[in-house]
Amino acid sequence: MRLDFAYSCDCNRVVMDMCGFWPKYHVNFLRKYWALITASVISIVILIPRFAAMFLFWNEIDAVLQCFWTQLIFITMVFKLLVMHFRNAALVDLLATMEGDFLRDLSTIQYAAVLRTAKIGRIISLFLIFSTNCNVIAGVIAMKLYHLDSLYIKNPDPRLSLDFFWVSYFPFSTKTTMTYMLVLSLQFYASAITGFFFIFDGFIVMLILHVCGQLELIQISLKNLNEALTLTKQKTLKMILGNIMEHHHRTIRFANNIEESFSWTWFLEVATCTAILCFLGYIVQKLMHTKQSSIFQLCFPICVVLALLMKIFLNCWAGEYLISQSSEIGYAFYQTEWYKLSPADARLLMMVGHSKTRPLTLTAAKFSILSFKLFMQILKASISYLSMLLVVTDQPD
Repeated sequence: MRLDFAYSCDCNRVVMDMCGFWPKYHVNFLRKYWALITASVISIVILIPRFAAMFLFWNEIDAVLQCFWTQLIFITMVFKLLVMHFRNAALVDLLATMEGDFLRDLSTIQYAAVLRTAKIGRIISLFLIFSTNCNVIAGVIAMKLYHLDSLYIKNPDPRLSLDFFWVSYFPFSTKTTMTYMLVLSLQFYASAITGFFFIFDGFIVMLILHVCGQLELIQISLKNLNEALTLTKQKTLKMILGNIMEHHHRTIRFANNIEESFSWTWFLEVATCTAILCFLGYIVQKLMHTKQSSIFQLCFPICVVLALLMKIFLNCWAGEYLISQSSEIGYAFYQTEWYKLSPADARLLMMVGHSKTRPLTLTAAKFSILSFKLFMQILKASISYLSMLLVVTDQPD
């Protein structure tokens, strides 16, 4: 039995390929550098103009916080695009290895284990696609129709451009129809891509779940080693143990490549998401006490809060699941009659068993391990910073 590779990754591939970011070897120059081009567009039409605009309303704390939390999301997006460009070859190799793993013949038990992880990854991807669409729609309504970005600017500087999705400062006039439509279209594209790139996390979770599925296959192979002991000769048993060891080392390399590719991305997300959750909590609290605010202006930051919490939780859950599955390998070989093996074969099997003492982990730039503990630390830090921010801003002048 074999699992179809397309079943596991099609949800991510369709959306990411539509945006031009699915990892593959591109012959076309435009497709090859599309990630860099998009990162440049975001920087030119959003990041730089908004940082310049912040200096024109620096004395208005609410407006600065509103501008700053959105900037952090765009900065994270630019970093992800750089990762997708410079790590394209490594990601292509990961997908090729993943596709090769699916071409292996599996027993009924092994097929069920791999299918279960593939289903989980597929459900997560579909859920992220749905939530991303909700965020993009809520963002367009709140930013363009209800001007959430300029709501807190009490005395706007005449040099500011307030009619776009995001309050910006441009060193040229944007009042002409052609210039206005060009900038508006580029801002919409950059904003939509940033919103849809939450699916990037679904792509990462898919890769991690594939590792977990392969680790479960190794567990099943070890648990069923008793059948090999009774049905095969000693020479064949050595080949079976060698195949298990090779499969284990290949899976470890796969996990290490994921760590190398996305470690700094996770670090940036941990740092920025903590601050964003704090600022968004403050923004929501302000909107709830503002009589002029509408349901759409309140809905967008709440949607972003939920999306960020979901994104962080999924990455931490995948990291926790990887730790659990790699630790289980250390216990799986105890269920075999390892004591009937020769000393040389027993030592070979023990090398797999020792893996439980050092389970596979994914880290945020070696700063912290992706786990439920990290998720709770982010929540606690965000709530603590939010409390301090509310106390400071409520102080009388």
